[in-house]
Amino acid sequence: MRNLLRAAWANLFPILTVLLLWELVVRIGWINAFFLPPASVVLAKFAEMTGSGELFASFRITAWRMTLGFAIGASAALVLGLAIGLSRPLLAFFSPLVAATYPLPKIALISIFLVIFGIGDPPIVAAVAISTFYPILISTLTGLKSVDPMLLKAAEDLGANRYQVTVKVLLPGALPVIMSGMKMGAAVALIVVVAVEMYIGQSGAGHVLAWATEFFKIDLLYANVIAIGLFGIVLFKLVDFIERLLVPWANRD
Repeated sequence: MRNLLRAAWANLFPILTVLLLWELVVRIGWINAFFLPPASVVLAKFAEMTGSGELFASFRITAWRMTLGFAIGASAALVLGLAIGLSRPLLAFFSPLVAATYPLPKIALISIFLVIFGIGDPPIVAAVAISTFYPILISTLTGLKSVDPMLLKAAEDLGANRYQVTVKVLLPGALPVIMSGMKMGAAVALIVVVAVEMYIGQSGAGHVLAWATEFFKIDLLYANVIAIGLFGIVLFKLVDFIERLLVPWANRD
């Protein structure tokens, strides 16, 4: 219990320090309160949104779009990444395609997604999926390449067939790097879903941000930004938990 309390305080102390400094610099007058309301005002708005259910309603929509897009993008990236990484002909065929399409700004594809899928959730989900696809694909390929060749040779010398080498040695060795890509993909998914909702969404956390900006609802704007930050913390804690379950041997804590 003492360790838990210590860890909780270690996480809370930086946040409380920033909030206190925020409150002070605005109250002193170093920053115009019209553009940056005091932290107490923003937190009061945050509490009001939470109590009314408005916050959960918008984030439920955002979380669903992000989760669906991430699941589609991650699944496709893992399947294709494993197929490419385990087959030299496929690697030779897909490497130029990945190199050519990866640098394309994914947000710029929204117009194409609107033409293909129309308005609503589909173009937002598609934008999240394509944005998360590449980080996870590249991390999968990198993870497969990072496995020590001596381990593979040792398994083969001990009589393991190709399937056993792949399942028992190659995939476990690549999993830590793949999970790092999953973390990156989760972060990208959150960034993209909010950005796209601000651009074309009619609901969700991003739409609330865009609405608050357009009508100069500054307290609502900052309260929603705080909510997105907290949502991001929960998301990363969840991915960390999954990583500890799937890759316990990589945990060095």
